[in-house]
Amino acid sequence: MVFFSAFKALLSRRDKRTSNASSLKSKKKGLSHSNGNQQHNNNKYAATNSPVTSTTNSSSHNGHSFQFKDGRRYHSDSDVAYVLPNDDDEADRVHQQHWILRYALQSNYQAPVTDLLEKGITVLDSGCGPATWTFEMGEAWPNSTFHGIDASCVFPENIKPANVEFVIGNIAKQIPYPDNTFDYIHQRLLLLGLTNEDWDNALKELYRVLKPGGYIELAEPDLQDLENMGPTLKKLQYTMSDMLISRNMPTKVACEIEDRLIKAGFVNTNLKMTPLKLNHTDKAGKLLWDDYKHGYMNMRPVMAQMVPEWQDPEVYECFVTACGVEAEKNRANVNWYAYYAQKPAQ
Repeated sequence: MVFFSAFKALLSRRDKRTSNASSLKSKKKGLSHSNGNQQHNNNKYAATNSPVTSTTNSSSHNGHSFQFKDGRRYHSDSDVAYVLPNDDDEADRVHQQHWILRYALQSNYQAPVTDLLEKGITVLDSGCGPATWTFEMGEAWPNSTFHGIDASCVFPENIKPANVEFVIGNIAKQIPYPDNTFDYIHQRLLLLGLTNEDWDNALKELYRVLKPGGYIELAEPDLQDLENMGPTLKKLQYTMSDMLISRNMPTKVACEIEDRLIKAGFVNTNLKMTPLKLNHTDKAGKLLWDDYKHGYMNMRPVMAQMVPEWQDPEVYECFVTACGVEAEKNRANVNWYAYYAQKPAQ
């Protein structure tokens, strides 16, 4: 448990970075950012493991070429639909998000694979991002082998448990593993990364690399229709839906996963739906809102394409903050859909 405990402790000691919008706001007020600069310089983990960056705007398939917009780093592969940045700030958010979800859901997975993990199986974390889930599972289940795949090299390459490996690849194009490789496949939170066609292609590839009788688990939130949302939250959520539609991305993929799994050939589908509290009731609700706001602040450039006044970071942050107040007052919930299914045994 030494590796991941140290990794988590290091990240936990880091102060939460201000969003890009907050930084602009502070600069306008003439505030000092020396603490933020010192924090960035002291981030030894990011310094030793951040991938090589490039300012190229051309399509790249090696996962190491990026483009920069408004001070944020993004992938530069035209075949990848992902709308969020892939810089250190976003990686920090995803790390924190993992621990919030584990706290709220009281588990890292729903599929009935505990006994298999104990005995030793081969696992794929599809769209692993900075690989917090992969690392934690690798440490928890040393008899199993874990492979993470992502289109961008945002995972640590030099520091990892002995039973964890990574590859760069676009799951919607080709997963670089032979047929029938994995006993269990885990994937979550790709609603902002896959078009409708990408979902179909990715599920075909995941079906191919899963062993007969193996389990697949997909988890997504319904970010269009929240429980108990008022008009402010509704504007935020439906603006995001309009943005997704403009990019040919499904708006309610969380509610469609079962049908998509069946279409791809999977059987024995199961669903566990969990309402996640948004900014109310307990620590989990407050923490989820922190992540929610952080994620939306990182999405401002694409959201502002739909609502021009949100080009102003201060206006946008005030609106998102008002959404948090409304969520707390109305006790809004985000419905989390976790499905698991199997590839038919031969």
